[in-house]
Amino acid sequence: MASKTEVEVELEEIATAEEGKEKEDEEKKPEETKEEDVDEGNVYSSLSNPSEHVYGLPSSIRSFTVKKDASSDIYRKVRVYRIISLVLFVICVLLLIVLLALLIKLTGTQPCQVVEETNRSPPEQECSLNKCQEVYQQHPLEETRHLCNDCGKGWLRFENTCYFMSQNRLNWQLSREECQRKGGDLAVITNQRVQMYLSRKGNLDYWIGLSQVGTNEWTWINNTVLTVRYWENDSSPGNCAILAANNPPERSWRRSQCKLYLQYICQKI
Repeated sequence: MASKTEVEVELEEIATAEEGKEKEDEEKKPEETKEEDVDEGNVYSSLSNPSEHVYGLPSSIRSFTVKKDASSDIYRKVRVYRIISLVLFVICVLLLIVLLALLIKLTGTQPCQVVEETNRSPPEQECSLNKCQEVYQQHPLEETRHLCNDCGKGWLRFENTCYFMSQNRLNWQLSREECQRKGGDLAVITNQRVQMYLSRKGNLDYWIGLSQVGTNEWTWINNTVLTVRYWENDSSPGNCAILAANNPPERSWRRSQCKLYLQYICQKI
């Protein structure tokens, strides 16, 4: 067996060897740390142009670049919005002009037309009395002067005569009295023009101023001789005549009982 002194010597040698090994390890660690630092530096220095990467710039430069890009984008958007607003404004102005032109065209009234041919039926007058007087005041023809007479509300003018087509119903005698109260009498139809006009304007059965009351002959209320006839093929009894506007104008007169209540047509000059 080894003596105690030998064991102690061996322990000291082992301790010495371990201390030397620890020193070597400590000397190696700083060198490895330096190598690692060098490697990390190589990583950050591997960028050929640091300005290409946003994180390679200082924070102040990065914020300035971002703000500049944002403001440029906002400026472009504002410019586009201004252009669009200008285009819409121009379109609105054009539409307003067109609308005003159409309004003027639709509401404008046509001037009275001077009758060039005396034997031609003048159109129904739609112009005002003052306007007609301005147009016809230099015309010597009597029939053109009559065109400017004011018939009154509810009356229709055709040629030299005013006509009133009633909405209420009366018998033949009361109808005549109502027409006289209005300043006229029941209508007297003496030509085809008047017959066509009244047939076109009406759509009901109307009393006219034709009867055989007190005589066997059909006579007008103004004692005018019956020269033109527009009787329909009807043998109904009655002594008073009506104009059936729903029938063809050539055959629209019909006999009827004078006591019936129908609409009527008045006329005045």
